Amino acid sequence: MKKIVWLMGILLTMEACEKIPINGKLDGRWQLMNIEYPNGTSESPERTYYSVQLHMINLYKVGGANLYGTFAHEDDSLHIVMRQTVKEAVKSFGINDTIVSLGVETLTSNRMILSGSYARLSFRKF
Repeated sequence: MKKIVWLMGILLTMEACEKIPINGKLDGRWQLMNIEYPNGTSESPERTYYSVQLHMINLYKVGGANLYGTFAHEDDSLHIVMRQTVKEAVKSFGINDTIVSLGVETLTSNRMILSGSYARLSFRKF
């Protein structure tokens, strides 16, 4: 009986340590599938991700940049602030500045489309 109570205590403690998603469908890891530019060109970056949790955002490219910042999601806008980097480093992620506001066109449990003056970004939940 003591073993069962002890095991239940450990399981409850483990559950309490996990972070509760506070951003709804936005939370998670998103793979950047397509970047469409206003001039009509587009590109499909390989192995490029946006990870969102709590108030932090991680822009990650396998074999490349690994950048961290903060964000605020308000209604149909996403405001991103990347303080520890430069403009050139974020361009491969479809944004052109370290402080940017993007419109949220679509946000479902497996698809997201963000748009700004620099580009329109299409994601799938990874």
